[in-house]
Amino acid sequence: MAVQADAPPQNDDPTTPVQPAGAEAPLDPLATRQLFLHRRIVTINPQRIEIRPPKSTMLLPAIGIIVMSTLLAAVVVWIDSLPFLLLPLVLLASVVILPLSGITLVYAIFGANIVADRQGQNVSVKQRFLGLGVGTTELIPFWKIREFVVQDVARAQPHAHGLEPAHDIAQWDLTLVKKSGKRIPLGGYNVPREHEEVGLDIVMGVGEAFAALSGAPLSGPIW
Repeated sequence: MAVQADAPPQNDDPTTPVQPAGAEAPLDPLATRQLFLHRRIVTINPQRIEIRPPKSTMLLPAIGIIVMSTLLAAVVVWIDSLPFLLLPLVLLASVVILPLSGITLVYAIFGANIVADRQGQNVSVKQRFLGLGVGTTELIPFWKIREFVVQDVARAQPHAHGLEPAHDIAQWDLTLVKKSGKRIPLGGYNVPREHEEVGLDIVMGVGEAFAALSGAPLSGPIW
């Protein structure tokens, strides 16, 4: 007796496409995950997107704290035998370096460069000072965002001998464009030209998440 194969599911609503059997459902742009850009880590969830520095940025401020703490301890222990002119130099350096190193270390652990928040309906961008985690924060309401743009910066630099890309490295960048025309870079990903699709997929994933959270359109990729 012949066995009849199962018939595909019927679609009563003609406006709803039927997903082929075995096909994977498209990934939700705001699905909880982490993506890695150049020197930045992107944490995505349905309510919030954070772009923060990598943990490797803790190294320099930690070294500054250790060195200055060691010098201060040496001054206390050998204060009678050290040259007099060395004492004010060490104290002055510690007054400047220790607070900045401490702030930068805390920022590297807990801080974020850019935060998009659904509840607050805005994107906050930290205006960093001297590469440290201090400075002012610019708040950009979602309604002031014109679009997000993904582009290959290297292709915008024409080669001296023709129209070939200026570099063998694809430099994918994600930029927030305000309605005023101001452009704010959110991050990028550099990858060899022969693997440029890999970098594009990562940057597009971040851009799609920002677009889904804010409601602003995503343009690109611009080759």
